[in-house]
Amino acid sequence: MNKQQIAIFDLDETLTKKGTWGRFVTGTLRGKPLKWIPFLATSIVSQIIYMLRLGPREHVKENMMRWTLSGRTRVELEKQAADFADYEANAGLRLRSKSMIEQHRAAGDRIIIASAAVDLIVDPIADRLDIAEMVCTKMAYNADDRLARKLGGMNCYGKNKLLMVREHLERDEKFDRSKSHITMYSDSRSDLAIMDWADVGIAVNPSPRLAKVVEQYGFEVQNWDK
Repeated sequence: MNKQQIAIFDLDETLTKKGTWGRFVTGTLRGKPLKWIPFLATSIVSQIIYMLRLGPREHVKENMMRWTLSGRTRVELEKQAADFADYEANAGLRLRSKSMIEQHRAAGDRIIIASAAVDLIVDPIADRLDIAEMVCTKMAYNADDRLARKLGGMNCYGKNKLLMVREHLERDEKFDRSKSHITMYSDSRSDLAIMDWADVGIAVNPSPRLAKVVEQYGFEVQNWDK
């Protein structure tokens, strides 16, 4: 029996040339100079706390949201995210990203984006790439449909990404891990857990930290900028 082929793509710096979250949130500060100082101060402090392992990574996202997105309406944010996604789909992707997606689509493979980026960004980008399945960090909204200061669930990063992808797949009654062949594409060492769990891990334009371990884990290396 042929196995179901599943291709899982990381988003930031795998499909896209640059990270999405930082560029999106800073873009919302255009024309608002008074918010830059508290935004930068809060972001830097939260990043240091995370690097010193004194706080979880999701606090970095939440503190960046505090001075940029929190309190804005869903409609307003979705409009900004749509404009951002238009740019990314047209000019922000690596040269071979679309052709790799189409290669899997033509073969009839199941295609999933798994990203630490938030659904506000991931959903419209996936829509423009005609990808229906996404596993990503969720945002939360208050009763008045304004963005809350806390995320709506786990940060889809590191081991959490593997956990969330497995939960996503296992919700499908037709999914059988023993009858599936999974390929994971990523640029980042933070995705080691899911790349190692997959049947094939492919390092796309790997970061220096990931490049150091590709031979150890037997990952194939691909350059999608050529």
